[in-house]
Amino acid sequence: MRRLPLPLLLQGALVATLLVVLALRPPAQGVMLLVPLGATPGALASTAIAADARLVGRGPGRSLLVRGRRDRIAARLRVGDALLLAAPSPLCGAAVGAIA
Repeated sequence: MRRLPLPLLLQGALVATLLVVLALRPPAQGVMLLVPLGATPGALASTAIAADARLVGRGPGRSLLVRGRRDRIAARLRVGDALLLAAPSPLCGAAVGAIA
């Protein structure tokens, strides 16, 4: 069996990484996932509400689903508090994109 050359493997890894980053990039407006890193879910909920976001529900683990504008939410988050990600339906439930 022939092994793939290193440049081809590196290019494939780069493309795969780029696809993951694009898939998890939060939308400019809509439903997003707040994953706590250094902050508690309660503190994140307060931060999201202060940014005019609505709490949609709980995500996987201790994460929160919020609906709002990415720029407003990101402006209120401190570095190291949380990750702001897209809320993919397979992870967060099929009704994530539905308007409540």
